[in-house]
Amino acid sequence: MLGKLLGRIADRLILFPTTHPIEVSDKTCRSLTAGDDRVEIWVADTGPADRDVELFVLKFGGTGGRAELATPQPACFWPALRAQLWTVNPPGYGGSSGRASVRKLAPTARAVFEELQRLAAGRPIVLVSNSLGGTCVLHLAARYEVAGLILRNPPQLPELIVGRFGWRSCFLGAWLIARQVPAELDCCANAQRCSAPAVFVMSECDTIVPPKYQQKIHESYAGPKRVIVLPDAGHADSMSPATTAEYQQALDWLQSQILGLD
Repeated sequence: MLGKLLGRIADRLILFPTTHPIEVSDKTCRSLTAGDDRVEIWVADTGPADRDVELFVLKFGGTGGRAELATPQPACFWPALRAQLWTVNPPGYGGSSGRASVRKLAPTARAVFEELQRLAAGRPIVLVSNSLGGTCVLHLAARYEVAGLILRNPPQLPELIVGRFGWRSCFLGAWLIARQVPAELDCCANAQRCSAPAVFVMSECDTIVPPKYQQKIHESYAGPKRVIVLPDAGHADSMSPATTAEYQQALDWLQSQILGLD
């Protein structure tokens, strides 16, 4: 009973789901079963329409994100490629059924990835995340063959919970709540098992996921990587023209790694 209560508290601290309808004109919706839930995936195609899909992108949003609002990033930086982007609404978000739960994140990510892997039939899959979505991306990349990763402000959840909320409970309560985060979402441990090329984007003035937590993940990452620092940027601030150019260079490097152009 205590574990269930603490798990619900962890969900409340970490997840901020919304379910209101959002009008969508540039994506189509498909769904699949993940455990007891039906999960929404919003799909968009980019690039030359007269070619078959060359690259698939699987995207996981932040704690309050919605798949309906996903941008065409990073495919918009690769305009010559025909790409298909899948963005996930986890259980409890949008039209996905069930209750929003941290414990559902990894199983949902695996179910969606395996369906996309089946459809891709050997074509490259790139994993993309914002904030909380980084836990799903690193979980997958540590367990499956992926072509590449792009992560912005990924969190090390247990340490983040203790660091942010520990003072309210003399750290004991926050520590107990942090223990409810499944070990399979440990970003540092998963990063040590990853071998695919990755691009990390870190907001220098992020107060939601402070850089000191992100840096531990960057340092743990075992595969080839590029780290882009956004000076003076908060958690969700846009890139400046200078950092956009640096990001484009990093994505050019990633594309060459994925397609073997070196």
